[in-house]
Amino acid sequence: MTTALVLGAAGGIGRAVVDRFARDGIGIVAVDRNPAVLRLPHVAAAFEGDATDAGLLAEAFDAAPEPPSVLVHALLWERRAPLAELTAEVWHRALDVGLVSAWQAAAELVRRKAEGPASVVLVGSVHAHGAAPGSAPYAVAKAGLGALARAPATEWGGLGVRTNVVEPGFVAVDRNAHRWQDPAEADRVRAAYPLGRLCTPEEIAEVVAFLAGPSSSYVNGVCLPVDGGALAVLPEVHVPGPADRRV
Repeated sequence: MTTALVLGAAGGIGRAVVDRFARDGIGIVAVDRNPAVLRLPHVAAAFEGDATDAGLLAEAFDAAPEPPSVLVHALLWERRAPLAELTAEVWHRALDVGLVSAWQAAAELVRRKAEGPASVVLVGSVHAHGAAPGSAPYAVAKAGLGALARAPATEWGGLGVRTNVVEPGFVAVDRNAHRWQDPAEADRVRAAYPLGRLCTPEEIAEVVAFLAGPSSSYVNGVCLPVDGGALAVLPEVHVPGPADRRV
């Protein structure tokens, strides 16, 4: 049986990944700071705590029914502030949670893996490709995941380990519910995406499942935007008008 370690398992995308993996019969070890992780169905073991803690991470690996061959890192930490007002503590925390913990968990998977292929899927963001005021540490952490994926693709490919990044656009999850539950704001967000609708966490989970499984067996070291075409749009046509829609 395939076993997966999911970090950030109680969040919107992480929870959708747990549900998707469960449908495939994958054994799941779930980790999250949110105590809701302890109430998740379909998991072999669950741990409430900070995934930057190497001791907790070791406990999670030890609890797996067999050495995990899949790792999903769906963690983030964000505190918004203008660049000039940020503190070193904010930068360190954002990078430790969003980037360093991904390396730490992936390295542990490689140290413990059994024979055969393994897959590391890192949940990034389109923020890796553009800036939003006040979100610099978050964006830097997400951009760093691309470089992080390329390094193990080079070093661990010979071990059968694939490492890839999923880069969602705006996803309707609890942490941004204040935006998509506001009709005017939801319309504004939808207008920025060529598909004209919001993404669901389940749609991201489908891409994670693809990259984690054998259907993507020759995909390694890539960043895959799942953004409804947002990165394809030039700034001057960011919100299409009637004339644009006729083209």
